[in-house]
Amino acid sequence: MIVPGAGHALVGRRRLALLFAVPVLALGAAWVVLYMLSGRTSLLGFLLTPGVLPAVAFVNLVLAAWRIAAGLDAARRTRPPRVAIGALGVAAVVLVLVPHFLVGRIIGSANDFLDSMFASGQTASQQEPAATDLPIGSDGGFSLPEQDLRDGWDRATTSELPAEPTAEPAPRRPMGSGIGTLPPLGAAVPWARPGAIPWGSDGRFDLLLLGSDAGADRWSRRMDVMLLVEIDVASGKVAMIGLPRNLQNAPFPPGPARDAVSCGCMTGLLNEMYVEATFTHPSRWPGTGAVKGIGAVRSMIEQLTGRPVDAVLVADLWGVIKVVDAMGGLDINIPAAVHDGNYPDPVLGDIVLDIPAGHQHLDGRMALAYARSRHQDSDYGRMARQQTELLALRGQIGPATVFNAPALFNAAKGFAWTDLPREALPSLADLFDRAAHASVKQLRIVPSRYSSWLTPAEVTRIRTDIAALLGVPPPPSPTAVPSDLATATAVPTPSASASATASP
Repeated sequence: MIVPGAGHALVGRRRLALLFAVPVLALGAAWVVLYMLSGRTSLLGFLLTPGVLPAVAFVNLVLAAWRIAAGLDAARRTRPPRVAIGALGVAAVVLVLVPHFLVGRIIGSANDFLDSMFASGQTASQQEPAATDLPIGSDGGFSLPEQDLRDGWDRATTSELPAEPTAEPAPRRPMGSGIGTLPPLGAAVPWARPGAIPWGSDGRFDLLLLGSDAGADRWSRRMDVMLLVEIDVASGKVAMIGLPRNLQNAPFPPGPARDAVSCGCMTGLLNEMYVEATFTHPSRWPGTGAVKGIGAVRSMIEQLTGRPVDAVLVADLWGVIKVVDAMGGLDINIPAAVHDGNYPDPVLGDIVLDIPAGHQHLDGRMALAYARSRHQDSDYGRMARQQTELLALRGQIGPATVFNAPALFNAAKGFAWTDLPREALPSLADLFDRAAHASVKQLRIVPSRYSSWLTPAEVTRIRTDIAALLGVPPPPSPTAVPSDLATATAVPTPSASASATASP
């Protein structure tokens, strides 16, 4: 039962020994050769290719049946057969059923999670559900029936969407939780969806991570975590650019939203962009439902950073609790103690939060609190803690994670959405393997280094500093805004010590 055919060889049945051994040995040899030729990462990439995991699950079942068949056939040819067959029952459970069940469970949960997380098969337009006539979407989110502009932001001209719609009915504020309102799988997006090679010709993969602070007490979403992660495809080197939620006057992309406002910018906070596009002025933005809001945030980050966003990953921060608990907790070195006298705990309500400095083991609720609390310092201190936590999570992922995969997949399912297709996973597996132990540069767009009140000059400086950090040419300066904003007296003087070096 350990090596099919070995029992037949022991009782002198050589032909049957070859019959049972050759297919298994050939399968094992094929995996060894594939591993030796391509390496662990390429083998993982092959497994992540759409259709491969179901095939592996089928092979797993066939192999289990083949091993049991080999043991039964060998046992009935021994003398006395009853003793051998009696021992076979225990061996079948310990050596075959249990390990193959565990392997099958990992394969099944992985494939189920990937199917629920990444689009594949049908085109996006075929999978997108029809828009509802109700002001409140069936998933609890806000959605208005509107033409889906699938040709991109540049095609959404003022002739297609009026800058100041007068006939648009005032939307009714929907009630309920922001949880569970992520876009449907394969929802059409008003931007170029990533392909099997999810990065462009610049040799860099720019992934926008959005932490959606949705909850039972929220009627919509606020993107309170905005982190642009860029990986150099050749070297695997990583750069993390943190954008605070309270930036004001961030430039709109070309189109109806920019044309409708005198400054061509978002006069509110940057984290209000989702509500701006889905609730306040939905007719100015392409797309439908939650995709409209995510796309608006995506386009704003591109304008602000000067970097082309290749893909978006949105995660509900509530999912942090489930994922960290499924990992058995998070081991993290906390550089400074956290005290929050009025932290809104999602389970206990307002509490006094104290997390000491030093090496700590945090459960999911405390890991979320560490990343979410801001009363003791500011949004900027929270940004630093979020990046510290991401790096701690990266360091904790290892071989043992594979055996805990079903719990992790079940915890993450439904709390994240991405526009990446499953076809991109083999390329991403290879890229993330190079990035797993590469150097990480960090830049946070925070005072006093940068002003939270943006002007065209400040946006240009942010773009220039990001380009210097990444070692790429700076992008063109943004379009100038009217003089009433550019010369506003409320604009703080930029820090004289600002530079493009990575933050500590």
